[in-house]
Amino acid sequence: MELACHVTGKTHPAAELLRFGISPAGELTPDLAQKLPGEAIWVTARQSCVAALQDSAEWRVPPDLAEQVGGLLAGRARNMLGLARGAGKIVLGFAKVDAALSGGRATMLVSACDGAHDGRAKLARKAQAVGVPILEFFSADELGLAMGRQDVIHSAVTEAQWAAKIDEAASRWQVYIGTAPDGQK
Repeated sequence: MELACHVTGKTHPAAELLRFGISPAGELTPDLAQKLPGEAIWVTARQSCVAALQDSAEWRVPPDLAEQVGGLLAGRARNMLGLARGAGKIVLGFAKVDAALSGGRATMLVSACDGAHDGRAKLARKAQAVGVPILEFFSADELGLAMGRQDVIHSAVTEAQWAAKIDEAASRWQVYIGTAPDGQK
């Protein structure tokens, strides 16, 4: 389904847009789950487009709306990691991740961006050699919080469906903040 961005006027697939509910009082509310009742607008899922809503005379826009949305998208990606961990589909620690990569069980490598370079580089080389995608932009504290442990540096997703869900949520956040790798919209 193609929808028009309220800010740019361009049409995009719904997956590339964010929905904002409009309260009866005329305030915009992020609706990432696309479940709020009532009237709504769609905006390209980029921080600059959401920030442009500040100039709206049509609705009341919270002053930190663009930052709120960024936090919600990052939180959604971290929540996916936590859900996968709770489902037993993530292994933690260098030795277990190394074994999962060597044994062909790893479907995604997740490393803390602030972990020691040597360990991250060794696992990254192994992941690249076997074609396993690498997610490396949360800190050890953020990964630990998501997975219910303290300071997670090395982890691996062991089921393709969970890896796809995590990748989708993380990519959406990266696109929003403008740090997506080349080739992603």
